[in-house]
Amino acid sequence: MRIFIIAGAAIAVVCVAAVQVANSKLDQTRAAEANRAVPQSADDRRVVSDNVVAYTTKNAELLEARQKARETLPRFVSLLKSGMPATYTIKFPLRQNGQTEHIWLQVADIKGDSAFIGRLANKPVNGNQYQIGQVMTVPIADVEDWMVRTSDAIYGGYTTRHALKDMPKPQQEKLAAMFKD
Repeated sequence: MRIFIIAGAAIAVVCVAAVQVANSKLDQTRAAEANRAVPQSADDRRVVSDNVVAYTTKNAELLEARQKARETLPRFVSLLKSGMPATYTIKFPLRQNGQTEHIWLQVADIKGDSAFIGRLANKPVNGNQYQIGQVMTVPIADVEDWMVRTSDAIYGGYTTRHALKDMPKPQQEKLAAMFKD
């Protein structure tokens, strides 16, 4: 009986791993297709997966959101240093396989006034050189957005605010109610 249970558990583990590999390859295929597509306008966007939407780099609203995030980055640093209980994240460009994706890093520390240290908060879609949870150091100059999330509020997240319109309605409403400042 134990042999059957152990064998069944082993088969389940193998099946779960196979599904994860297949999903990863599907996400990478979708990302590659999105990267090959030629934007028709500066407002063009393509859904890559449930949690990833590709925008053009010429989107004016997105550029404004990044600018606001850069201008208010000192506030993020101040909140981080305050020790307020929250999840602190920054968005930065991650390059692999000749493609750039803009991804979140959960910040654990700040290195002087030059860089943030943390773990990748999202699973990269353009390859497997980087993994979710991987420790990385990101120069402050590379920060495109920042977000501080408490149990009932979100500060910053300017590019996410821009992306609300492309999210499912329930998620859109929940996040919109949480944004402060």
